[in-house]
Amino acid sequence: MRLGVRLLAAVAVVLVTGSVPAAAEPGAAGADPVVVTLDRSEASIGLGQTLRFSSEVRNSGEQDVAGVIAHLNVFAVDPGVYVDPEDWSGERTQYLEPLGGGEAESLEWELQAVNSGRFVVYVALSTDQPAAPVTSSKSLRLSVAQERTLDTSGAVPVAAGVPAVVALLMGLVMVRRRRHRPNDRQHESA
Repeated sequence: MRLGVRLLAAVAVVLVTGSVPAAAEPGAAGADPVVVTLDRSEASIGLGQTLRFSSEVRNSGEQDVAGVIAHLNVFAVDPGVYVDPEDWSGERTQYLEPLGGGEAESLEWELQAVNSGRFVVYVALSTDQPAAPVTSSKSLRLSVAQERTLDTSGAVPVAAGVPAVVALLMGLVMVRRRRHRPNDRQHESA
């Protein structure tokens, strides 16, 4: 009965004040003890480049939590920019081992920018339990430049090496042709 009264009181507070009661805020009693944070809040990369970042999933409660699922999400801020998250990352869902009270696990993520513009990236958490709440990290604001930046670190050896190899091969062919020409003339005169 007490739970029903508390729930009604919380709903009344939300309706009257427009804000959530303190008991439902993260870290407060009764709130979901599992939280996720990102290692950065903004990043800038070029079209086609890869962004690597990490998140930390922490069980701030005292009880073990099992079945935690972390899922990477991305959406465009700019209107008219289509985002298919599967194009951005092939591994967007990670299943965590049980987290003991106070324990944390670091997760690595990788995105490849397939559109230019401004994007919001975040990690959502839930568990495999029915009606489990979904919580999310704060956003990582990602800016993707339109120009594709090429990695030219391996271009100099190729640019210098290919013409040198071609010149060497052509030189060998010419030397071989010169050696065989006098023999051809001797056969013709005989």
